[in-house]
Amino acid sequence: MYGLHAIAVHNGWAMAFLIVFSGLVMLSFVISQLHKILIFFEKKPVYIDRDSETFDIEPQEDKPWLSLPKQFPTDIKEVARLYKPLVEEIGDTFYLSQLYEMSKKNDFPHPHITLTAFREAKILIPDGDGVFTWNPPTENDDNENIEG
Repeated sequence: MYGLHAIAVHNGWAMAFLIVFSGLVMLSFVISQLHKILIFFEKKPVYIDRDSETFDIEPQEDKPWLSLPKQFPTDIKEVARLYKPLVEEIGDTFYLSQLYEMSKKNDFPHPHITLTAFREAKILIPDGDGVFTWNPPTENDDNENIEG
C-alpha cells in the first residue's frame, strides 16, 4: 500500500493536522513573547508606565542643562525650547541628520516626528544643500497671530 491511501489508513491526515496545528500554536506564542526577548538584548531598557503613558527619562549626568520632563509637552514652542541646547551645541547651520542623532542620543521622544513638525512650523529653515538653520519661536509670534 502506497500513496494517499496509505496515509489515510494510518491516520496520517490527523497526525499532519496535529503537527501543523501545534507548530502554529508554538509560533504564535514565540511571537507574542518576542518583545520581552528583544528588551533583554537592548542596551538600555525602557520602562513605560502604562497607566499614565509617560516615559521615565533620566537627565544626562554629563549634561546637567539637559533635563527632560517626564511628560513631554505637546506645544511646538515648548518642544523647541527643549531642543535649543542641542542646536546650540551643534552650531548655527547643521544637517538634519546631526540634530536627529543628537536627539536620539539624548533620549528625546519621537525625534523624526518632532523635526517634521519643526519644519512645518518654520522653526527649521532649509539653507540649501541639506543644511538647516534654527529659527526659534519668540513671544511676539503669539501676539502677531492674535492681532492678524
